[in-house]
Amino acid sequence: LFLLMSVLVGAIAVAAGRRAAASEGALNLLADEQAALRRVATLVPQHASPSAVFAAVTEEVGRLLHLDLANLYVYEGDGTGTVIAAWSRQGAHFPVGMRLSFESDSVAARAFRTQRPARMDNFEEAEGATAEFVRSFGVRSSVGTPIVVEGRFWGLMTAGSMQPEPLPAGTEWRIAEFTELVATAISNAEARKEL
Repeated sequence: LFLLMSVLVGAIAVAAGRRAAASEGALNLLADEQAALRRVATLVPQHASPSAVFAAVTEEVGRLLHLDLANLYVYEGDGTGTVIAAWSRQGAHFPVGMRLSFESDSVAARAFRTQRPARMDNFEEAEGATAEFVRSFGVRSSVGTPIVVEGRFWGLMTAGSMQPEPLPAGTEWRIAEFTELVATAISNAEARKEL
């Protein structure tokens, strides 16, 4: 009976230790995310230029989520988007100023069509010039989150991974917190311009 009780107590202690370690890891992740959001958020009230906010958001998203690349697009109104900020862990990234179609099968096209966060866990079957370009960078999975400013689709942020496994579930929703800051910066810039 004592042996059985000691084994049971030991198993409970190990399980409690694992839960505590997982909770501490989640707490650290949340703290990192809040710190990144704070760094970007401080740029908005300082009236930083929109391009500075765009570059900061793109880099923070890439670094915080341990991604291989992140891009920010502005919607041009004709089914295309222009890259206005780009970041890559390896240095080579989508060229700023490049226009890509939102009409083909890509995460950008899916987010544009649905106006909701989207993901592609595999680009092997995707068709179209945008999907081919994304594949040329070695991207294997990607997520995209629309940026909505005062009720209208303004653009989107995409992020990708070159790893064989898909991006973790919920990555697109974590990016949405950053795109809300972008929308705020755009609204502020538009309000200042109107004044």
